[in-house]
Parts: sequence; C-alpha cells; structure tokens
Amino acid sequence: MDFNRFTEKAQDAVREAQSKAIRYGNQQVDVEHVLASLLEPEDGLAPAILNKAGLNLEGLRRRVEQELERLPKVTTPSGPPDQV
Repeated sequence: MDFNRFTEKAQDAVREAQSKAIRYGNQQVDVEHVLASLLEPEDGLAPAILNKAGLNLEGLRRRVEQELERLPKVTTPSGPPDQV
C-alpha cells in the first residue's frame, strides 16, 4: 500500500486514526479507529452520506467510542504510553 497514492483527506483520516490508537493506548490501528476519524468532521463526506441514509450519527459515534474503549490496551510499567 502506497500511502502517497491516497487522497489528502484519506491520508488525514489515517493519521487521525493513528492518533486515536495512541490516545486509547492501542497497539494497532483498527477499523474502529478509522471509522471514528471519518465520523469526526461534522461537515465531512462520511457523516453527510450516513445522515442521508438516515443513520443516527451521534448514536453511531457513541457506539464506536464504546468499541474503542473495549480494545486491548498497551501499558508500560509506569502506566499507559505517552500521548501524542
């Protein structure tokens, strides 16, 4: 996968997903991190499509947040890894 071939928005979403994984103390970036990063911008394409499809966006965001909380966490002897 060549990251440079992604659109600028896609690169931003992947970077944000990586940041979320770090903030949650997760060892890897999962689908939940990417979905959460796509749902974040209120004026983004993903929220617009999902709103048009009739989904409860706030409910979906809460559910993704719950799933992120359930993912395994990486800890060090001094606690969670440093946040970015």
